[in-house]
Amino acid sequence: MTQNLTTVAEWAKLQGISRQSAYEAVTRCGIPVTDGKLDPEYAAHLYKKHTRPRANGQRPDPLASGAQPSTPAGTGGPESVTKVPGYDTSRARREAAEAAAAEIKLAEMSGQFLLKADVDSAVFEAARSLRDGLLNCARRIAADVAPLRTAEECEDVIEREHRILLESMAHTFNERLDVQLEEHAG
Repeated sequence: MTQNLTTVAEWAKLQGISRQSAYEAVTRCGIPVTDGKLDPEYAAHLYKKHTRPRANGQRPDPLASGAQPSTPAGTGGPESVTKVPGYDTSRARREAAEAAAAEIKLAEMSGQFLLKADVDSAVFEAARSLRDGLLNCARRIAADVAPLRTAEECEDVIEREHRILLESMAHTFNERLDVQLEEHAG
């Protein structure tokens, strides 16, 4: 009895897989190949046994019902082939992007830009310190405010305390980020 042998490439077409995938399947599934040929039925059996089915393997073939093949998203069909930029244009765009990235990196290294993680950390620390200071403000200034007779005197004490807290926040930013916050005359 003679076997109906076929090449790996022909078997790949029968299976609907690429030739490269077929050669990988020969190795992975242990499909016997003699003189570059294999038994297509036995190879298909081993391939199915050792290959997990695809997630969309149960979907019907849209081309079987006469539907036209779809184009990849964003390509716009055959007429868009002429709109694809040339090699020189693509290379110029890539080099411009690399130059922009290099400029950003240089500005970052020279201290013109701050790292987001550093800013986040400093803002968190300053906000936490400000929150704690405001929560404890009443306890700190109660004794100073109690003997005062006018609202203006109380307001001056409270304003002094708030100014100290805001200066503390500015000092935190200065130390952590080397950023000078503008001082407004009050």
